[in-house]
Amino acid sequence: MKIVQVLATSGGIGGLEQHTFNLVNEMSLQHEVHILAHPCYADKFQKSVHFHPVDFARSRWNIYLLWQLKTLINQIQPAIVHAQAGKAAQLIGKIRPWLKPIQYVTTVHGTKKNKSIYAAGDAVIAVSQALAQGIPEHKAYVIYNGVYSQPTLSMEKKQQLQSEIYAQYPALDVAKKIVMCIGRLEPVKNISLLLQAMQGIDVNLWILGDGSLRHSLEVQVQQQKMQDQVAFLGFRTDARDLIQLADTVVLSSDREGFPLVMVEALQADKTMASTKVNGVVEWLPDAYLADIANVKELHQAIQHALAAQAVEDFEELFARAKAELTVQAMTQQTLKVYEHLLSK
Repeated sequence: MKIVQVLATSGGIGGLEQHTFNLVNEMSLQHEVHILAHPCYADKFQKSVHFHPVDFARSRWNIYLLWQLKTLINQIQPAIVHAQAGKAAQLIGKIRPWLKPIQYVTTVHGTKKNKSIYAAGDAVIAVSQALAQGIPEHKAYVIYNGVYSQPTLSMEKKQQLQSEIYAQYPALDVAKKIVMCIGRLEPVKNISLLLQAMQGIDVNLWILGDGSLRHSLEVQVQQQKMQDQVAFLGFRTDARDLIQLADTVVLSSDREGFPLVMVEALQADKTMASTKVNGVVEWLPDAYLADIANVKELHQAIQHALAAQAVEDFEELFARAKAELTVQAMTQQTLKVYEHLLSK
């Protein structure tokens, strides 16, 4: 099967980008896969993938961009064109009348209210049940995000990693439990809410990620007198190793599609507390969920996640995540959608 995937973002790596890298690389083991993506992502794909650099920093109304996409896709002559998220879906929707016959698939990754650009696809994949709402039922498929399994660190490696972190942040008490938060330091992730919710919980908080709000969050930590509890570790390429050092992982976002952090935490056997964002509410037990932007409820959810009972409550979820939330499962389910369209 010849497949074209379109990723129309132009820098930065979040859940959407990681999803696309994983899906494309896994599909290329069985099929001829072409990816149209910004040049900055060239090194994210395996040699088996046909990479076509396209400057997606340009506007979705840019005539040359639209012409370039039409020309490339018609040269490749795929059976399937798959647009990842809104901008890609809008671009392909515009040029479809000028494309040779294809089956067209879109994937909804985020919570935009207008689903019509996605519904133009012959099939629409949503990464959570909530995101499938508003899509015509006969076109909608829910396929959860998956990640590759991560090797478990040896006790020696864990101790070494922990020692390195505590050497950099001597104010932290090494005897305390670790709560971990992984995400961009941007308004949508609402790390400020997490800092408020952590008051009165005597543990260390490791924040992995960077962004425009870093300085204001550091000021907030000082104002709350939590300097001996909170460490800003910045962007880390070894986040999935560090997650193995955590006692619990917290999501405080205002909005999510289907957070990969949740998948990574559950696969690492880590309990969680989270706001009630898409995807998470379909997986976590109620006691570990808080209304969006509710400090008191998130505080309680974190305390529940740190309690001994939590591991027992999550046992089944850990097993399910390892079985269902994998790149292999996500890829096979996506290929079935393609096959269904091509069999019509």
